[in-house]
Amino acid sequence: MDKILKIKLIFIGLFVVVSAYFFYDELFDYETEMIHQFGEIAFLIASISFGVVLTASIYNLSFYFYMREKQYLYYALAQLSTLSFLINLDALFIEPFKHIFGFSTIQMFCISAEGMLFFSLLFIREFLKGYHVIKIKKIIDILFLLVIIDFILTLFFSISFFTSFLFLSIWLVLSEASREVKEKDLPFYFLLIGWYVVVFVAGIEHLGLINFIGFPFPFLHITLAIESIFLSLAISYKFKLTEEKQKTQQVVLFQQSRLASMGEMIATIAHQWRQPLNNLAVVQMNLNRQHKDNEESKLLLDESNRQIKYMSQTIETFQNFYNPSKEKEEFSVKEAVGNSLKILDFILKKEKIELIFKIEEDKRLYGNKNEFEQVLLNLLNNAKDALLTNSMSSFIEIELDVKRMTIRDNGGGIAMEYQDKIFHPYFSTKDSDGIGLYLSKIIVEQEFGAVLSFTTNSYGTEFKIEF
Repeated sequence: MDKILKIKLIFIGLFVVVSAYFFYDELFDYETEMIHQFGEIAFLIASISFGVVLTASIYNLSFYFYMREKQYLYYALAQLSTLSFLINLDALFIEPFKHIFGFSTIQMFCISAEGMLFFSLLFIREFLKGYHVIKIKKIIDILFLLVIIDFILTLFFSISFFTSFLFLSIWLVLSEASREVKEKDLPFYFLLIGWYVVVFVAGIEHLGLINFIGFPFPFLHITLAIESIFLSLAISYKFKLTEEKQKTQQVVLFQQSRLASMGEMIATIAHQWRQPLNNLAVVQMNLNRQHKDNEESKLLLDESNRQIKYMSQTIETFQNFYNPSKEKEEFSVKEAVGNSLKILDFILKKEKIELIFKIEEDKRLYGNKNEFEQVLLNLLNNAKDALLTNSMSSFIEIELDVKRMTIRDNGGGIAMEYQDKIFHPYFSTKDSDGIGLYLSKIIVEQEFGAVLSFTTNSYGTEFKIEF
């Protein structure tokens, strides 16, 4: 247990002891509670709050039956417990609700509060699973045990100890989650905001500070309604992020499957080519011996031998390039660029596209070299395709230093209506699957921790990888 957690637990312990000693009647003797009268506006706001909490319950329960994910069920049950808590609270201490509902017991009020805490903790534990917070799970397990003990005591003595200190339990869990979660996203912030509003209002109400306004007002109802809205937003946005992550994984798996298939096909071709190339090499040796004194024949045979070696190196280059290995290593960016250019060398020469490669200083990266080469091939292919429709003198320029790599062309740029979509999956202005640039951005930013961006104008386009 670290120092900060110990300080929090000591603070909570002291707070509970002092509250129990000095404010016993206010905290545990519910029979002495005064009946408060809500005015018309307060009554209307409280009623609307009931509707918000009920709507959130139905909304998340519907999602559970559709998605079958536990976090929706736990939150729906937490909201139903919250609704029961508010109804019992108002039936006990608030007019005209006391007259409207006409039923309630202290025991039911305490059980509702315990249910609200129990299911809220279940929801928080389920919600935080994707954030890898092991310590929080242990804290929640301890709180579960205390809630169960408190529930048993409530059944026998019709009184709850946790009801008055519910907000402290939630504060402890959320404050520790804030410390432990390293990469906080929008759903996590929605969770914090929703619950911290409740913790703050419950805390000042517990200290009796709200009484200073001089008239009863449903602050707790409002904050619980706000919490319902923010936590529903948290769940919805988390669902959206999960969908996007699944879509990304599907695209990556598709690409890996495609590369593996191409690798297998090239391996088969290479196997079929090896023997004929070896036979040609043997024929070359025999011809060299027979025509060793003929200079003209020797020159032709040397050229033929270079072509055989080129064919052998080409098939080996393709075989290595489409190797689906996921092993990580430290590699040279300059070498990766060279390997990618070997694949495009023939087509660039055929289309008379000038290649300019400027290196100020090489950069070394750690990761899967083949994946990075696939990114470079995607970017170079896009530049090449843009230049095929260019009637001007065409060029691709590559600049490399330790901070960034730039690939630019003079292919006329990207049309305005496409600029916001080029990194979207399955979007393409060509006859392709449209995942090349999308996958390139994922690999560069998630696998190598770099940034892939672009700028474009009527002259051409520049893709930049910033390390």
